[in-house]
Amino acid sequence: MNILVDGRIWSLYSAGIGSFFTGAILEWAEQKGEDTFYIFLPKGLDTKYELPSLPNNIVILDYSRRYFKKLPNIIILQLLIPYLCRKLHISFYYSPVPHLPYFIPNNVKTMVTVHDVVNIEMTHTMAWTNRLASSIFFSQAINKANFLWTNSHYTKSKVEEYFPKRSAHEIFVGGAVDRKVFYPRILSNKERQNIKQKYGIKNKFILFVGSLEPRKNLKFLLEIIPELYRKHSIQLVIVGGKSWKSTEIRDIVESSTFIRESTIFCGYVTNEELALLYSCANCFVSAALMEGLGMPQIEALLCGCPVVTANNTAMKEVVNGKDGAVAVEGYNPKEWQHAILSMIKEPQAVNPQQLDDYNWKTIIRNLNNKCFILTEDS
Repeated sequence: MNILVDGRIWSLYSAGIGSFFTGAILEWAEQKGEDTFYIFLPKGLDTKYELPSLPNNIVILDYSRRYFKKLPNIIILQLLIPYLCRKLHISFYYSPVPHLPYFIPNNVKTMVTVHDVVNIEMTHTMAWTNRLASSIFFSQAINKANFLWTNSHYTKSKVEEYFPKRSAHEIFVGGAVDRKVFYPRILSNKERQNIKQKYGIKNKFILFVGSLEPRKNLKFLLEIIPELYRKHSIQLVIVGGKSWKSTEIRDIVESSTFIRESTIFCGYVTNEELALLYSCANCFVSAALMEGLGMPQIEALLCGCPVVTANNTAMKEVVNGKDGAVAVEGYNPKEWQHAILSMIKEPQAVNPQQLDDYNWKTIIRNLNNKCFILTEDS
């Protein structure tokens, strides 16, 4: 079988969806060694992706040097995907985001992944360009795709709620992180000290991982960290790139009342560096307003790092009932400070084995058994 894949996420670095796509596609190609995966890159490969050597059955279609260079990715896909489906005799088309180009041949089965419904429930937290793209393609893709894949049961429930008349009545569920990177590290005191010195960390610290966008609710953590620092010498270490409205974060940090040394912005770090930070942190903290999966929560727990997170959306699906994890209801600053202090003063042991469901090998095996058996029978 020839499978065509929308690989534009590899052309523009995205920590969350990019990591999801990379883990899924590499495992998928390994398990389906008899099939050929054509991955379409409209603008080449972003160098921030730490890709291993690709399996022989993955073929990269790099259009970065073609005459489409100045066109938006969405337009390039509309023009080329239907053509490539015919030229390469494609049987199956997969997009890691809810976007199906128009005019894909009817004989080609399609699947898209839905990561969240932010564009429906929290539109105000999105940049206008993303809102525009979602308004054009999101509903069309979900309603038309032969197969739907959501990253969590929470996202699945939302798709079922908002799209009752979709073509794909059954929805596949699964999401994971790279277990070759995120696992418990045994570090000496010297190694821990070296890592902290590298990033200018002087004290106990809580770790935040995510883009600096409104939905991540970093503003809330910045409101509670000065008191934690002043009374308990706890720092907030932030890993993540700038995003839409990140200027609001800058305004808070640069205000005269903010304690600058309470917070450290690391920007982008490699996955290996991130795993080491998880291993050194006193706990990971997320006060996000909505998450389709909660990948940092999974990464932290797999590294043995305790978690304090908001008790909403897919985050509670990840952490509830897990050793070393606490979900806080609502956004009362005192309750969050108490939860963080309790986790730091009396750290709970984390049990990574409780996260067996978040494993790419199992997820892709189930995907193949569900979708491709159906495809071959149809």
